[in-house]
Amino acid sequence: MEIALAAAAVLIGVTGTWSPCGFSMIETIGPTGHTGGRATAVAASAAFVPGAVAGGVVTFGALAGLGGLLHDAGQVAYFAAAAIALAAAVVEARGAPIAPQIRRQLPEHWRRVLPMPLASAMYGVLLGLGFTTFVLSFGVWALAGICFALGDLDAGIVIGAAFGIGRALPIAALAPVADRLFGIRALEVMSARPALYRSARVGDALALIAAAAVLTTTATASAARPEASDAADPSAEGNDLAWQLPDRGAVLRRAGAKLTLPGTDPAVGDLRAAVIVGERIVLIDRVDLGVMSEISAPGVDAVAVSEGWLVYRAHRDGRDVMLARSIADPRNPGEEKTIGAVPGLGQLGRPSVDGNVVVFAIAKTNVNRIVSYGLDSGRGRTVLASRNSALSNPSVRQGEELTKLLYVRVTRDRQRLMIKRLGGKRHGQAIYSRRGRKTTMWSTALSAERAYVTLLVGGGAKIVSVER
Repeated sequence: MEIALAAAAVLIGVTGTWSPCGFSMIETIGPTGHTGGRATAVAASAAFVPGAVAGGVVTFGALAGLGGLLHDAGQVAYFAAAAIALAAAVVEARGAPIAPQIRRQLPEHWRRVLPMPLASAMYGVLLGLGFTTFVLSFGVWALAGICFALGDLDAGIVIGAAFGIGRALPIAALAPVADRLFGIRALEVMSARPALYRSARVGDALALIAAAAVLTTTATASAARPEASDAADPSAEGNDLAWQLPDRGAVLRRAGAKLTLPGTDPAVGDLRAAVIVGERIVLIDRVDLGVMSEISAPGVDAVAVSEGWLVYRAHRDGRDVMLARSIADPRNPGEEKTIGAVPGLGQLGRPSVDGNVVVFAIAKTNVNRIVSYGLDSGRGRTVLASRNSALSNPSVRQGEELTKLLYVRVTRDRQRLMIKRLGGKRHGQAIYSRRGRKTTMWSTALSAERAYVTLLVGGGAKIVSVER
């Protein structure tokens, strides 16, 4: 979705080159627009690009952030964004006059009172903001509406940066050669052939149609599918889904049949399954459900399993600890090793493991964190941290190229089921959202195709899923 919107934003930004501000900016920061010559023109062009990107991020990021505060980012939001994109595509394809139009020029005097690179950067900010000068495409208004409708700050930042890049690059490329034959000829062709501008708007229309299609697909995928009622704490592997009943009994759903497992707090991973029985973990073959071994684990209250590792949370000596054991040989497991602990009022969340990667949440009085731990390397790191948002219940799934992280993010009265690349720096994409406090998002699970989450409603719980 973000790729489709970014592509549309770049094209819409490029279309702005045909504005009076675009043409004048090429001449203003070009070699003849000041006394600094070509070297200053190159420096000014280089400064113009980050300015335009910053302006785009401010406008579209702010609109997305405002939308996120005012409404729910659910299925309706995606359909609304798709409708906005499609409506703008229609009027763009028809070549309708832009309305409302902003007939404001750039403050030309800046180049006389400021160093040219600084003035150029500030010109870039104004053009990147989108609505401070002439608007040459309905796509600009559409991007604003889409950002507000989605209410997704990360998407708004991507759209803003892409728009700024599209707005800046043609100007930055032509300005240093504006006094040469190529630059002069390029400006003459752009200004003398209205068909070029018309073609740019048709390109905007096609990009917006593609974005509308992706948004519609995303809206359909974000519809939650009920998986199990009176159920919580899902664990998924292949087509199998395990969960816990209200009495803490363990269920495994396979091919439509519900099978009872001999314990509580079930987990599945690779060819293994695991349940808790008292202060022991029972390791089960996921294929034939035969018991493989029983492992002592005093204080255990949550478990995760993969082909080679058993990871579990236990409460010992008044604190939560996260522990791991190798189960390469299930009947002769490796020594217990501590991979996480919190003292006092701190809490550890349920673990999730896939292959050799473990993730879990750490909640303290002043910060929430999600950490990952490499069981082979013995190294851990913070993936996400926040003092203002609740970050909880992560699940991990390794793919052929990327490792994905699923988690719950709570801000004020909004709860989002988020998915991101484990190594990425941003919060990721919201794939399911709930507003209000009547329903609480809780534990999660991630399979190759779907993302699962427990919803606590009143005094009960249920599991739903969405496409990942």
